[in-house]
Amino acid sequence: MNADAPATFLRVERTAAGVRVRGVPQATFGHRLPRADGENDETDGIFAGWTWDGQCLRAGNDRYGMHPLFYWQDAGGIGVAPSIPALLDAGAPVDLDHEALAVFLRVGFFLGEDTPFAHIHALPPAARLTWQDGEFSLRGGRPAPARPLDLPRQALIDGYIALFRQAIRRRPPPPGGFAVPLSGGRDSRHILFELDAQGHRPNCCLTTHDGQAKGIADVRIAARVAGALGLPLTIVEPPPQSLERMARKNLLTSFCSDEHGWLLAVRDHSAAAGVALYDGIAGDTLSSPGHFVNAGRARLYREAPPERLAADFIASFGSCSETALAHLLSPALYRRVPREAALARLAAEIARHLDAPNPIKSFTFWNRGRREIALAPFALLAAPGRTVYAPYLDHDLFDFLSAMRIEEMLTGNLHEEAIHRAYPRHADIPFEGAAGAAGEGGTEGCGEAGESAGISGEAALDSGIRQRILEGMPFRLLNNRYLLSCLGIGMLAPARVRWIADWLVYLGQLEALVNKGVES
Repeated sequence: MNADAPATFLRVERTAAGVRVRGVPQATFGHRLPRADGENDETDGIFAGWTWDGQCLRAGNDRYGMHPLFYWQDAGGIGVAPSIPALLDAGAPVDLDHEALAVFLRVGFFLGEDTPFAHIHALPPAARLTWQDGEFSLRGGRPAPARPLDLPRQALIDGYIALFRQAIRRRPPPPGGFAVPLSGGRDSRHILFELDAQGHRPNCCLTTHDGQAKGIADVRIAARVAGALGLPLTIVEPPPQSLERMARKNLLTSFCSDEHGWLLAVRDHSAAAGVALYDGIAGDTLSSPGHFVNAGRARLYREAPPERLAADFIASFGSCSETALAHLLSPALYRRVPREAALARLAAEIARHLDAPNPIKSFTFWNRGRREIALAPFALLAAPGRTVYAPYLDHDLFDFLSAMRIEEMLTGNLHEEAIHRAYPRHADIPFEGAAGAAGEGGTEGCGEAGESAGISGEAALDSGIRQRILEGMPFRLLNNRYLLSCLGIGMLAPARVRWIADWLVYLGQLEALVNKGVES
């Protein structure tokens, strides 16, 4: 089932004859950065892994739980792996977690440690898992919310600049060189400018686009950023979308993301390079308002109950309307993933963040950021032997930025102010979506946005959808009547093609796994 490489996993089982072990007894992923300040024994960096010494299994991960690592534990034993497909191949049950899916189908990511499968869970942040002779123990969780910072704006900007410089110094590129995926936004630009300021020149800068006006304008800004430092920019042209690429993306992201298909082109382009990457995960999440924070929502988080906040989140940021879901899902599945279940699960998770200085950012970072966005650098781009550095997750910098009150987010854009103050020579280069960059859009990373297949690509995708529908009938998770009605429409509109294709592939893959589990 694995998409691109042999699956790495460990399964330890108790049998009448003793302990049976399958897979790799020791595995380490990511990178560790031991702290040199002597103030605590916490290890910086993004990492996960396990060891089996013949009697005891120990598994753990980084402070944020950013590097994917999943486990399945039952009366017979335990399994661990960095991908869910590896655990399924090892024999993990395929029963679906309908409450978790109720959330995912509406917002596009999973909460906490949820996955699509009832018996498979993500490790929590700072996890310490042990299993010995059938005894299972798991400790972990996100750090307690920081005390709010009460500093003047200028001190916040100066602190940001100083701590970011420190974060880059702690993450010098390895001898083999490095690359910077570059967009027209703030995160990657800040990384590139500071690396250059410290004397580190990348082997290359990479970007991609979606074929739309905003994505192409985003590439133009990225070219200006690279050009300001005299660096060439490699533009990775994404191939037309296809059902096969969607299926591959779902496997690589362990069925935990409705995004990141655009990154496959960058993954494939850079697969042979072997160089380190610097990724901007969490930069804007921690220091820019983005589309999540505004004055009205800040007031809502101060005054409204979690149930109201959950409803607001689905209404404002939901990836799929309720009407669309009712049409797409089989009646049986729709009854098992009701909106009420999604609201209850969301409300419970939001309530855990209401004591943070910025509860909106806390909720989005520890859920969408940790469980979905992190899959881009640490599941898709982290090829074997490659280090992916995440300077915004430096512990000191993270603690500083996460302690900012929500009010600071509503006063200008702290991230842009820090970049302009630290690198004034380049202050004339606009940011995507900013005033003076009309029509320029995209998001951080490599200009992520929805992919456009073009006219011929849309026709091929339409044809693939029709073939998949006809070959897959009757479906158990999808609404057969609705899919049949789509066949009589003629060529589907581009937006509808993409929307149907994503969920046809995703739910079709889950259904194939469930059917296989029932048969076995």
